[in-house]
Formats: sequence, structure tokens, C-alpha cells
Amino acid sequence: MDGPFGFDKTNNTTSKRIAGKRDNFTEAYEKRLEKVQIECADALYIIESRDHEEAFFYCDPPYVGSNCGHYKGYTQADYEALLRLLSRIKGRFLLSSYPSAMLDDFISKYGWCTARKEMTVTVNIKNGNPKRKIEVLTANYPFSIEAKDWQEAQ
Repeated sequence: MDGPFGFDKTNNTTSKRIAGKRDNFTEAYEKRLEKVQIECADALYIIESRDHEEAFFYCDPPYVGSNCGHYKGYTQADYEALLRLLSRIKGRFLLSSYPSAMLDDFISKYGWCTARKEMTVTVNIKNGNPKRKIEVLTANYPFSIEAKDWQEAQ
């Protein structure tokens, strides 16, 4: 709903913000989401079972090493399994992640396109301790980032 996930224990601002966005959910959004399918199942199962030449998968897995409580249990092995699956799909994918040697190996081996951007981690802004991280977009098709602060890797 056009913003990061968050919660508020004291002022109920998150609930108010979500209610406002829900009230503004118009026919334009309805039309845009008309052919979207949302499922709650293992991501690897979904990708494998829905893969075909015209498929597109936006993958935003838990970031390994991000130490967020709701991502607890996502391991390097899980991430590697995702990368291995993405390396053999028929469709296209766009993956959001942090940089890693493992990802660099897959990018090099399979000729994936990638772009990097330094960003503020939004979950840390409220506690007054904003952290900067490198966000990486990776795809198995050529793409171009127009924003001047993204760096496309070769």
C-alpha cells in the first residue's frame, strides 16, 4: 500500500495510515491488480509450479544477515536454494537483496543484470539510528535504471 511495513505501539498511527489508504483504494487500484495473484505458500514451490516462458517473479526474500525478528530462520542455505531455482526458471525474475559473495557468483555465472543503490534502512529511522545499506536489484533479463543514484553493474 505504497510504503514500508511498520507498527506503532502507542499512538495507533499505523492503523490510521492503513485505514486511510484502504479508504482511498479506488477503482484504479482495483483495475491495476485485476490479474495479480497473491498466495501464501513456500516461495520456491510457487515459483516452480507457476514457471513458464511468460512468467514474471518479483522476489523480495528476507535479507540474510538483516537480523529482523520477523525474518528469523531464513538462512544462507535458503537464499542459495532460491538463487539456484532462479538460475533455471523459464520466466523472468527481479530480485531485491543486499550484496553478497554468493549473489555475485550467481550474477557472474549466469550473466544476470544488476544495479546497486545505497539506501537508508527505514525500520531504523524511528529509533534515531538510521543505517545505510546497499540495495541490489538483480534480474535474468536486461533492465535499465533511470534514477541517477542507482549504479548499474556491468
